[in-house]
Amino acid sequence: MNHLSFNVRPPTTAWLNMGWWDNEHTHFVDACQALATRLHSSVQRLPTNPHILDVGCGSGDSLLLLQTNYKPSILHGVTSLPSHASYARSRLHSQVNDADTDQHDVICADIVSWLQLSPSLTPSKGPSLHGYDAIFALDCAYHFNDRPTFFKHAFHALRPGGSIALVDLALAWPYPSETTEFNFKPGKDITPPSRAPTRYERVRHAMSCTAADTPTSHFVPIHTYAAQLSQAGFPMAHIQIEDVSVQVLSGFARFLCSVGGKEDRAWRASPNFLLRFGLNSVGKHVVSKWAAGGDTGMIRCVLVSAQKPAE
Repeated sequence: MNHLSFNVRPPTTAWLNMGWWDNEHTHFVDACQALATRLHSSVQRLPTNPHILDVGCGSGDSLLLLQTNYKPSILHGVTSLPSHASYARSRLHSQVNDADTDQHDVICADIVSWLQLSPSLTPSKGPSLHGYDAIFALDCAYHFNDRPTFFKHAFHALRPGGSIALVDLALAWPYPSETTEFNFKPGKDITPPSRAPTRYERVRHAMSCTAADTPTSHFVPIHTYAAQLSQAGFPMAHIQIEDVSVQVLSGFARFLCSVGGKEDRAWRASPNFLLRFGLNSVGKHVVSKWAAGGDTGMIRCVLVSAQKPAE
């Protein structure tokens, strides 16, 4: 047995997103936190002690980051998994006073269904009666069964002048032109597709979606994504979409390919063979193609923000 395995400390974080990878952030935990920070900073001019809703909060690492950086007077997280909700709630409550647990809480619910409840002072009964200054969705919205309905109810849950921000996945074709109505920043060092996907490429994409338990209908072109936000009430001029595929997908593909490798096995309790093979295959045959762009990269990772008009 490699002696490195005796020197592993229990983890203090439970991040799970695709990460923001650069020369400064090369470790999974650092990359995950960097992506969360990028998402949070995409909403500018947050008021002091803001009201924040963190959608798909997982085990609570993003909640703790928000609590540390913004000191929100209301911080609500929503996740659909009971075990994640319980763990995230206990972590968040350990950081606040007992009297603030309703203002700082985690709800186990389907986000679209929960947002449709009547606003309440009790988080388990519905979104905040006081509204939110920011709603964040970090690497999760492509799992939602009805993203347009989520946008609609998120718009109503925001205070005037509030913003929604997401890290999400969208179809690369057709790639937006410079004449789009919304504010679009093309990907850095990545070639846009020159044609629509072939039938073979669409079938491969459908197989990948099936393996990930995510219907193909959850992925829409970038201009359709902006249109869905606009139809929910966000003005096109207030919608910002940036292609961050290179910064996110390239490093995530390398990470997936490395799981269970020689150096990894020396210290990590690596997954079993089938899971390791699956992760390596997704990194090599799916995410790396997305990261390469061009005609074979069917998916783009986008950083999205949209602001509700101030009344």
